[in-house]
Amino acid sequence: MNIRTRVSALAAVITAATLLSGCQEEQVVTGTPSANASSGQRSDSSTSSGATSGDATPGADGTDAGRREHLTDKGGYVVQGSKVTFVYNNGVRYVLDVGAPVGDRTTIRNGTGTLTLKDTTATWVDLRSRSTSTVDGQGAGTVIDKTGAIVVAPDGSTTCANGQGLQFVGSDGSKGQASKNGAFFVDADGKKTSYGSPTAGGRAAGRFTVCNIDKQVSVDLYSDVLFDFDKATLTPAGELVVASAASTIRDDVRGKAVNVVGHTDSTGSADYNASLGLRRANAVATKLRTQVPGIRLEVSTAGETQPAASNATEAGRAKNRRVTISYAR
Repeated sequence: MNIRTRVSALAAVITAATLLSGCQEEQVVTGTPSANASSGQRSDSSTSSGATSGDATPGADGTDAGRREHLTDKGGYVVQGSKVTFVYNNGVRYVLDVGAPVGDRTTIRNGTGTLTLKDTTATWVDLRSRSTSTVDGQGAGTVIDKTGAIVVAPDGSTTCANGQGLQFVGSDGSKGQASKNGAFFVDADGKKTSYGSPTAGGRAAGRFTVCNIDKQVSVDLYSDVLFDFDKATLTPAGELVVASAASTIRDDVRGKAVNVVGHTDSTGSADYNASLGLRRANAVATKLRTQVPGIRLEVSTAGETQPAASNATEAGRAKNRRVTISYAR
């Protein structure tokens, strides 16, 4: 993030933080952000395992599950029933429930605020607190509510204001400590991890995100590093990555419930993807228990239902294949 962009982001966050003083405790339309992001190269097609594909195919937009994805490879929004999920390029997801099915409407008004939907852009204006949350096709925008404010730039650089003060995080995570914010990588041999920037020939293995306004810490582990194609057994590099993540969160999770959720792309049937997501989440959970004795885990699957990017391209599908570890700070 350059100086001018950072100054603009800081100004926006300060303005947003000022607006927070007018927020009320009662919420008619609720927003719950959580971090999910990933990277990789292979597709989790179920056809190689004999499962039925047809409920969803490469490029499907989730309509098989009553879900409409308005996403690019970087972000956008997803509509499902009465909920609209803002999806940001740094992994943050923000969910609004407008209380009634959205359908094909592009403007929804209720007693709380106004939601406007256009292509891959969504804007929420809260009439009571006078705050605004937005996302565009670059996965950039703002998230503002009573607990804090986030500004996400098109390159993924993030500025946020919450109970822990102002934080700046570069697009590669190098401006934040791994235990707070940042990306981490595995080397070309799959034997070492590094934080902030990859070694020669290395690739992204995951991302820590605590720049969330609901006081959540999230660690997204990329399935294409953790597992071989269509498998749920950790690779040697995957074992290393989970162990590295465990060492970072070990002191922070004592006495807390930790969620481990498996996610897939939309290739293959919805049922198969739910099963694959659960098997992969369980594999990560098993490794975590050996690394953090006594850790309290809640393991589940979201399958293909919480995309982080478009399922219409391989780059987007790769971002959807991930296992997320999260807990309240």
